Amino acid sequence: MMKLTLRHRLVLLVGFCLNLPVQAAALDTTGLRLDKVVLVMRHGIRPATDTAELQSWSSKTWPNFGTRDGQLTAHGRAAIVLLGQWQRHKLDELGLFKAGQCPQSEETFVWSSPVARTQATSAALVEGMFPGCGVAVHHARESEDRLFHGSENGLASLDPSRTQAAILLAMGGSIDAARQRYAAPVLAMQRLVGVPTQCDKKTCALSKQPWGLKNKNSTIKLAGPLSVGAAMSETIRMQYAEGLPLNQVAFGEGRNAADVSRLMALRSGKYALSNHVPYIAQRGASQLLEQILLALQPDGAGGPPGAKWLAYVGHDSNIAQLRTLLGFDWKIAEYPENDASPGGTIFFERWVNDRTGEQYVSLAYVAQSLDQLRSLSNTPPYQVQYPGIADAVLIPLNNFVTEMEKRIDPSATESQRYTD
Repeated sequence: MMKLTLRHRLVLLVGFCLNLPVQAAALDTTGLRLDKVVLVMRHGIRPATDTAELQSWSSKTWPNFGTRDGQLTAHGRAAIVLLGQWQRHKLDELGLFKAGQCPQSEETFVWSSPVARTQATSAALVEGMFPGCGVAVHHARESEDRLFHGSENGLASLDPSRTQAAILLAMGGSIDAARQRYAAPVLAMQRLVGVPTQCDKKTCALSKQPWGLKNKNSTIKLAGPLSVGAAMSETIRMQYAEGLPLNQVAFGEGRNAADVSRLMALRSGKYALSNHVPYIAQRGASQLLEQILLALQPDGAGGPPGAKWLAYVGHDSNIAQLRTLLGFDWKIAEYPENDASPGGTIFFERWVNDRTGEQYVSLAYVAQSLDQLRSLSNTPPYQVQYPGIADAVLIPLNNFVTEMEKRIDPSATESQRYTD
């Protein structure tokens, strides 16, 4: 087993305290040993995925991140490395790994979305946790990825009539109810970005775009200002997290994390009408949840490799859909409720009582605040504990598996291949 260098050991230890923020619920694991961790992480900080689209709706010029659209930034990479260092320090304290040593090859496994920013995030996480250890990052081909992008690649397609009914219910019964609910934040975003004098649309004003539901490739999607408004909200959040000068964040209106949070209403609205809709979430997250359940079971035949540390690195849509399927609500720092922040991670921990052989599962959502991301703070991230099942935060493994299997749609699952 390869030893870490003194420098790497110091990087892991310096600057980290063992106390989590006050948001972390106390978890009493007296008499138990941590023997497995499965995590699902969102990629780190990136620019807009399509700056030109945002610009087409704006009279002001969106600032340049110095990184190509949609790619992990150098700042974002550094923030993920910090998360990895914090996690390794915590797991060393809990005895999952031997401090200062590389894990054996069969003890870790990383499965990433094939998208470049998630692969880069995976590499940064591994660097923070296991520097110099040669831990590989694995992924499927883009056209074959049916775990993170199932619906796009033919798994778990959505029934148009059920999708429309589910979205209308989330809207409050009608498209007009949603239009009225989000009219103020749409207008506020329009005032912030300005209205271009020329565009290739009937009207260049975001607030004038008609709301509706459109059938695209046999899938119902939102039509109207919410989608582009949500992308603007997310890009403003990323500007602040990236550390751009404050006169560039939200065109000078994002002076602090609270200002940025107030500008995220359209992103929250989009998710309330898409990935947080129970039917959509169940179709989209059943495959991922099934793989997690197989990983947590000692004899999880047909599941992922039996590593004691298993990482799935994907997208905010994966976090949002899985959160909904789990029934897991959280509030982190200034972020909106149930927000999937850059690098935010759902942890599944398996605990064992060596005397009785009993096994338990605990869940937590962990994320760096906007100010932690912006300053690249090495203070511990925020943590929210899953409330458990039947008031048990430490859930007997069999009970957890039985309950979660009820929430999975078997028609949205299949055997998962873990070969590159």
